Amino acid sequence: MDGEETESPPRSSQVQEHCLASTTPSGMSEGEVTVFQLVPVTPDLSKLGQRSLIKLYCRNGGHHLRILPDGTVNGGTRENDPYETLRLTSVSAGMVVIKGETTGRYLAMNKNGLLYGSQTLNDECYFLENFEENNYNTYRSQKYCWYVALKRNGQPKLGPSTHSGQKAILFLPRSTSNV
Repeated sequence: MDGEETESPPRSSQVQEHCLASTTPSGMSEGEVTVFQLVPVTPDLSKLGQRSLIKLYCRNGGHHLRILPDGTVNGGTRENDPYETLRLTSVSAGMVVIKGETTGRYLAMNKNGLLYGSQTLNDECYFLENFEENNYNTYRSQKYCWYVALKRNGQPKLGPSTHSGQKAILFLPRSTSNV
């Protein structure tokens, strides 16, 4: 959480195997999946591919994901809410870091699956971005393999309660100039 050392993102092949290892169906032995150790390094996000400022619109309830100054993450529906403006930075193929433009906090997920805004970039701040066939995107924690999700009331959904196919995990990136 806040105050931890920053870590570099693992290669996408490491993440895929890690997520597979944590979701291995019963009946498979642990020796059938290899999990790689994450190597701590301080990434320089200024040299990576930054996208334009966006808002992430959740299909479930119509909220925009927002990161508040106190680190709270939830969904908002207010017109021109500055805490809904986010910057996605691609750190490797399919992996992004999401930062609140106004608060400077990074979207993160802790070991209990709770979303929070971290003051520092750490290993809980990396998400796998997947472009779904329905034109929505999903964001899955590279560390815990749970999805970023919002309930219909705008409150964050705990990671262990999320799974593929839920409306709560579907987000539409919207340009801030079009919102």
